[in-house]
Amino acid sequence: MLDSEYDLLLSGMNESFNQVLSTAEYPLLRRFLSRQAASQESGWEGASQRDWEQLDTLFHTLLTHFGRYTRMAVVDAAGREWVVTSELPLQSRPPVVVHDANDTFHKAMILHSRDLYVSSPRLGASGEEESPVTPVIDIATPITDERGERLGVLMFTLDWSRLTRSLPHARGNQGQALLVDAQGQWLLPDGGDSDASFGQPLSTRWPAAWAAMVARNQGSITLDDHLLAFRSHDLRTQHYRSQAGMIISDSGTQPWHLGILMLRPSFWGLLSENPVQLLAIVLVYLLSMAFGVFWGLNNHRLRGLRQQALTFSREARQYAGEVQDLYEHAPCGYHSLDSEGRVIRINRTELEWLGYRADEVIDKRHYRDFVTPESREAFDAAFQKVLGEGQEGGTECELLCRDGTRLPVAIQGKAHVTEEGFQYSRTMVFDLSERKAMEARLEQQALTDPLTGLGNRRALEDQAAMEIARAERSGAPLSLVAIDLDHFKRINDTYGHDVGDLVLQAFAELARELLRDGDVLCRIGGEEFAILLPNTCKEQAMQVAERLRRAIAATPAKISQAMKEDTTLAYTASLGVTLVSAGETTLKPAIKRADQKLYAAKEAGRNRVHREDA
Repeated sequence: MLDSEYDLLLSGMNESFNQVLSTAEYPLLRRFLSRQAASQESGWEGASQRDWEQLDTLFHTLLTHFGRYTRMAVVDAAGREWVVTSELPLQSRPPVVVHDANDTFHKAMILHSRDLYVSSPRLGASGEEESPVTPVIDIATPITDERGERLGVLMFTLDWSRLTRSLPHARGNQGQALLVDAQGQWLLPDGGDSDASFGQPLSTRWPAAWAAMVARNQGSITLDDHLLAFRSHDLRTQHYRSQAGMIISDSGTQPWHLGILMLRPSFWGLLSENPVQLLAIVLVYLLSMAFGVFWGLNNHRLRGLRQQALTFSREARQYAGEVQDLYEHAPCGYHSLDSEGRVIRINRTELEWLGYRADEVIDKRHYRDFVTPESREAFDAAFQKVLGEGQEGGTECELLCRDGTRLPVAIQGKAHVTEEGFQYSRTMVFDLSERKAMEARLEQQALTDPLTGLGNRRALEDQAAMEIARAERSGAPLSLVAIDLDHFKRINDTYGHDVGDLVLQAFAELARELLRDGDVLCRIGGEEFAILLPNTCKEQAMQVAERLRRAIAATPAKISQAMKEDTTLAYTASLGVTLVSAGETTLKPAIKRADQKLYAAKEAGRNRVHREDA
């Protein structure tokens, strides 16, 4: 019952965590808050109204579908609360409530993306009309834009009573559940006992139970005529089954202590409940006597039993060998550390990762010596949690292998403790190389135009931010060239989009050959391209643009792949050149100026270059 209670409670909390995190990443939320940050309250626009209506519909759908939440709110970075859970008819725009005094808002605003603040259960409204006050939990996470800047906070209020009603103790009378925080305050909405109510100290009702639960992380004890099994759970460190990066909670409320309290069964009570047990005991007793007589009359059977014992011994040794082989060659690393962090055991898998022999490491090296300096602080913090009261800790870090390579890993450790105290840590190590490589590939794909292989608009903006900062420090000029292929729509309409794609690819290949290694060429729209030229003044940029224009006009694109014959197609381009001015922090003003000169080149007859002062 305790394991079932614990797993369902943990599953319900992790599901709520993941729902909040996934909702916070909706592009609609980011767009809505970005618009509010960019405009004053008096500047409410039709786009903002439409976004708010979509948010209202989305949140009401979430409330109806999941049923466990009483309230959902979006608070912008200025502390204005945009509530979209009201049952009132939709208004032309939402009411704005100043929320900057709310403790949940302030705690969530200092977190990073995918981090959570989780409050301790508190009394609050259930969200239904004329409903009684019920325990609720606030879950909040920051909403960030693509650059990681905080736009506001998403807050879900979880109806704690609905979550706990699904637990096993609420569906039968086999036992009574105990759930308290680190201070011993009762956390269940209905204690199942007239003396137990929400917020009451457990020490006043079950002092012996509280003393046992606060002394150890898990175990079982006998209390007069009751049996108690219990274990603890810390949301801040034991959320590895969820997608949260880090969880913080109110100081002094973690860990929670969960227990199951049952009446201790007596021998005669069990028999009175099931008389068949008495008959079974008598039969077992008679069979035991018969077996004893049979054993005495058949002493020769002793040799056979001894032989069986030897067989069992061999099988046990074989099983132990298989377990040892499984430990040594597991797909993940295993190691054990003493209280000083010295390696006292490590399997072959992890030794092969590191490139060392067992006799070079065991009892000779501290494990933190293998951790890179950049991630050593995170490892030390996790190891201190294993040594501390929580007796469990985990982190992601990098290991420095013997050949100088770095291995990204996830480490999850737990203390092995006896009555004499801490003995050693038992730690699993997971190789994250494939996951990190996948993340890098996804990041690269997000910055790359799939047709031409060039960087996209996002890649141009990211590179521009670095180049603008570098130019600001060094005083070197930074130029921008905007390019648009002439009559490209006519090419698509006449020859088809396959030919158009070949023309775009031919231009990209030609431009790469003509530009320098440090120049940044990106596709920012259909047939629109841009080139960022570091350390290049306007006159030099004009020369680069003119050289590229002439090369385009003189190099027809090969379109035989689409035309099924050896065919080329001549095309031209119009270009606009400008200089990124001092003091400009983004590329948007320069792009606008370059586009103006590009359109001027098109109006002047196309296939030409215009610059800003022309």
